Amino acid sequence: MNTGLRFAVTSVLLVTFAVGCACLQKPWGKGTLAGAGIGAVGGGIATGAAANNTGAFDIGNDNADKGLAVATGAVGGALLGAVIGHCLLDYPAPLAKAAPPPPPAPQPTPVPQKKIVLRGVNFEFDKATIRADAASILREAASLLKENASVKVSVEGHTDAVGSDPYNLGLSNRRAVAVKEFLVKEGVTEGRLGTRGLGEAQPVATNDTADGRAQNRRVELKVAE
Repeated sequence: MNTGLRFAVTSVLLVTFAVGCACLQKPWGKGTLAGAGIGAVGGGIATGAAANNTGAFDIGNDNADKGLAVATGAVGGALLGAVIGHCLLDYPAPLAKAAPPPPPAPQPTPVPQKKIVLRGVNFEFDKATIRADAASILREAASLLKENASVKVSVEGHTDAVGSDPYNLGLSNRRAVAVKEFLVKEGVTEGRLGTRGLGEAQPVATNDTADGRAQNRRVELKVAE
């Protein structure tokens, strides 16, 4: 290979290497093929014209040498065109988008608890016996409690202000126990019922009248917290 031809090939290879290094991070694709085709044609034509008209490669008139020059130009043009086409026309593959996180699982809607309203009952003076009118109220309360098996109840007894504090405390406790036993007989689980005697400490009406004292002689059913 003559000096001019070697110089041309070396130059093409150096340029190809330099340009290619700048584009190594991109994937090779259709731009590479298109550039190689155009470069091969252009390189062959340019080398052939130079060999015939200018003597740039100093190869004389030998057809074999001219053919080699054209082939070399086509190869070099293809290499350079491939790199240039790659740099200009091939684009980096789009990064895969991360899948969006799954939507949070729907939370179960809390079931509202049924409001439990338990009416209290009243007692005769100095007695802990369940009255007839109180029995119907307690049966209703027992049915409600059996429908709501998780509910626990505090059975709280009270008295009016007649009598000593210790006596009234004991009387109020007997009234609470009487109500608890009635509810248990109606089918309410005993472990769900607690009792307290509060004596005359928490009146709901005045103790100065008979009607007020009658209201204070009572047992209240309270849903335990």
